[in-house]
Amino acid sequence: MYFRIARATGVLLSAALAAPLLAAAQTAPAASPERSRTQGIKETEKFIKAGNNTHASIANARLETKHTLDMYNRLVTQPSKNMKGDYKKLLGALDDMKEEIADARLEITNMRANGDTYFTGRETTNKAIQDQQLQSTAATRLAASRKELDTVLTSLRAAGDALEVFQKELADQITFLGSDLTPTAMTALKPVAEKLNKQGDEALAKIDAANAALRAYLDGLKASQS
Repeated sequence: MYFRIARATGVLLSAALAAPLLAAAQTAPAASPERSRTQGIKETEKFIKAGNNTHASIANARLETKHTLDMYNRLVTQPSKNMKGDYKKLLGALDDMKEEIADARLEITNMRANGDTYFTGRETTNKAIQDQQLQSTAATRLAASRKELDTVLTSLRAAGDALEVFQKELADQITFLGSDLTPTAMTALKPVAEKLNKQGDEALAKIDAANAALRAYLDGLKASQS
């Protein structure tokens, strides 16, 4: 009888001790997977690839914007015998421009997402550096790279804002032409056409500056990987 009571008591004690341990194991957060030694390189390559896609897409949007503006100017300043046909070509160019601009916006969004992953990975890796001075240098360089990208993104936003203003004005004038496609309407448009061209030139200049800054930033990342 004594031994049966002792065994029962031992089982109860074991169960009582095991319960908290089991509960802790069930509620404890899973440990973050350890980063591989080449994960940072892969993240950098993906970021650069996304940046290159963005750069190319912005260049395409810029090309289509200039092409649409040129077609508009030819129609307004040099009315042809086939104004209806030229107007339809202008509409097609406008649609292509809108599509390229939308693609560029998507690529910028994708680049920013890859950039977040890239910077988060660098920050995690830097924390594993044991030497405090070297870790501080790594943190400084990371902050500088982030700031440089923020400057590029600010330039891209400014270019996008200028392009949006131009696009709305262009759409209005094309709508005007659609209801009054006559030589006298072209003459009436010339004053506002000058304003439109100024807006277009400003937008194109901002696009060129922003895309050049992006190219320089990406080339700097490439050099660090060579």
